[in-house]
Amino acid sequence: MIQDVFKPVVLKVPDLTKFVQDFIASPEHKTSETRGTYERSLREFMSFFVYDRNFKFRVSDVERYREHLRQRKNMKDASISTYLTALRRLCQYLIALNILEKNPAKRVKGSKRPKSHSRSFLTLDEIDTLFASIALNTAETPRETTLRDTAIIRIMLGCACAEIEIININIGDFKKEGRKWSLRVQGKGKTIKDEIIPVPQVAIDAVHAYLTVHPTPHNLESALFLSYSNRSRNQRMTIRGVREAINSRFREAKLVTNTQRKISPFSLRHTAGILLAESGMTVEMLMQRMRIEWRPTAMIYFAQAGKLHSTEHLQGSTHVQVED
Repeated sequence: MIQDVFKPVVLKVPDLTKFVQDFIASPEHKTSETRGTYERSLREFMSFFVYDRNFKFRVSDVERYREHLRQRKNMKDASISTYLTALRRLCQYLIALNILEKNPAKRVKGSKRPKSHSRSFLTLDEIDTLFASIALNTAETPRETTLRDTAIIRIMLGCACAEIEIININIGDFKKEGRKWSLRVQGKGKTIKDEIIPVPQVAIDAVHAYLTVHPTPHNLESALFLSYSNRSRNQRMTIRGVREAINSRFREAKLVTNTQRKISPFSLRHTAGILLAESGMTVEMLMQRMRIEWRPTAMIYFAQAGKLHSTEHLQGSTHVQVED
């Protein structure tokens, strides 16, 4: 255990609750996703604070909280790291208010970062199966839904987009220069669309096909991907809606029957990352393309490079493309 040199700070529950509420509402947390993450994480911390009755913002207290997350809450390493990050930033906020002198959470490491993703990637044969299944079920699915889902999957594969980026895409975010297309995306934790990424032609073709049935194809500020449920028809899709749509396609293609593999919509982004690594990109190029800030995360894709054998496969397939 690290030697505890931190002066104990005693806070009453009502006072700490107010500090937490003010921290979550602070202007620096500009997106609802960021605020939601801190709110969930710090709700657990407050429960522990009340239960523990001896948390005085010392290093030993934070270590005790970490063990609470691991043993009593049975959290996985990634979740523990997220919860400790929230506490670390709350403590920094309390330092700015002169409540704390030092940040005890900075002295406590979270769990080790995973060396592989929790979700599996899709093999290229599985991607072929997925698109074949969508084509086979066209007669049973409304055309607008089929074209929408096809475009979502191709954008996620061809542009390595995450779900949050998918739902934020507007019709006018695509731009053509010469024969090349690009897309402006708004990533996780961002408030503006400040990333420009290339778009493969096969993905652009899918988007154009979808726009033929889009209710507002000429309104550049309109959401590209729309919900077709009864309760939210023609409104911008939510992350939950994207997940439900893609998971439905996975089930139709019988890609989620193997319980040993965790396949989810995010598996499409993981597959895209491996494709980029296999295309000959450097780590820095892949980090920029996938909007990754932490180098070890990018290295996971290079560790898996070669598993898809994409060079040989793509010679006879138009289902997957990456842009240099």
